[in-house]
Amino acid sequence: MNGQKLRITKRLQEIQRLLGAVPSQSKLTLWTLNKEHRTIFYGNLIKVDHKLNLVFIQLGADHPHLESSQECYVKFRDSEGVSKSVVSVVQDKTLILEISEELIVAEKRLHRRIQFHSEDQKNITLNLGSQNFEVSVLNASRNGMRVKIAQPQLNEMKNLGAFEITKLGSEGVSLKCHHVWSKEDSASIYIETELSEDQFNRFAQVPRASSVEPEKFFSDQEYFQTVRSNMDSIIAKLEKRPKLASAMKTLQINRDGNYIKTHIDLLCYVSCSVGRSLGWVTDSTIDKLIYVAYLHDIRYFETPHLAKIPSLAAFNEKKSTLSEEEQKAFLDGPSYSAIMAKDDEPGSLDVERILIQQKERPDGTGFPSGITFKQLFPLSCLFIICHEFVDYVYSRPNWNFKEFVTEARPVFKGPYFIKILQAFEELEQTRNKY
Repeated sequence: MNGQKLRITKRLQEIQRLLGAVPSQSKLTLWTLNKEHRTIFYGNLIKVDHKLNLVFIQLGADHPHLESSQECYVKFRDSEGVSKSVVSVVQDKTLILEISEELIVAEKRLHRRIQFHSEDQKNITLNLGSQNFEVSVLNASRNGMRVKIAQPQLNEMKNLGAFEITKLGSEGVSLKCHHVWSKEDSASIYIETELSEDQFNRFAQVPRASSVEPEKFFSDQEYFQTVRSNMDSIIAKLEKRPKLASAMKTLQINRDGNYIKTHIDLLCYVSCSVGRSLGWVTDSTIDKLIYVAYLHDIRYFETPHLAKIPSLAAFNEKKSTLSEEEQKAFLDGPSYSAIMAKDDEPGSLDVERILIQQKERPDGTGFPSGITFKQLFPLSCLFIICHEFVDYVYSRPNWNFKEFVTEARPVFKGPYFIKILQAFEELEQTRNKY
């Protein structure tokens, strides 16, 4: 090594913050690559020199032969990242690595494992210096969280580096943490002592929808793979359409735990599964149901709180809390989706009909037309009741098909709805595989 200080870049600053969160004597996983062969070995962190971007590691007895300037990969804690490095010196089982700018921060992916939704939003209390601040948790794992935090507190968190969580929701705790990375008004933090499974579950209380294994809705796994493949194809197609590309990009933004995206995916699986049980689904119908699922809430992609209003009756209850613009956006939803579909897929009358009827109710209390089950298109009935089921799943951590059918039967009357609810009852046999 030439002894010169490496150029400090934003990425290197991120690496330095990450290294600063790894206490000395941490066990690190390292490896070298020889063509396609990877040799894994381990070492204990001695210290980090932030000025020269060097990491000092004590090697065990079984480390491979290492040469100066050889590329070496080091993985910090299991959840935190992998950096491509260069061997600087190896002497008396002490390895010195020069950290490059190529950091893969797996922490960001880890903290998206558990999604929270606005009605289930979780808060924690942080002790930053002499003050406590309550912040919202966007997503979390047992050894880390991503939180929404105001800029003044974020700056204080960065300056401190290490701090403490004093409350998980309403439960008093004392958890030592480190700041890992931040972006705009959010930050990822690492918890030194992993939360116990019970403690994490008490805090999270994640809706069952977040842990649904979609393949369990399908007795025919080949059909499940077909639906999943078709979903990928439809998404790819929508992302290329000029009028829809921007909306699809918005859909990927993690708002409210990305409720809309997870809601859409579950709706695709449920409607395709129930539709096949009814004998209503052909290859072309699969694509229609998936397409409708992705377009039905397109008016609400930037306002997910509107997507969570299930009916006109619920809207009227919340109306006073919404702005005039939000009220108009909600009521425009079905028409807006239908127009977008017409412009994108001219001649797809079935899709337009489902989208314009998506908020109707069997008793005529829906909108925009206030029609009853007698005027509803069969696939509209399927979509409406599957949407009702997905909303039910998100509101009931311990959901089950039998309870849903029992509650839905008095409301969803008419021959098509009766058949669809019978198909839901049949899914209970599949549900037993959980």
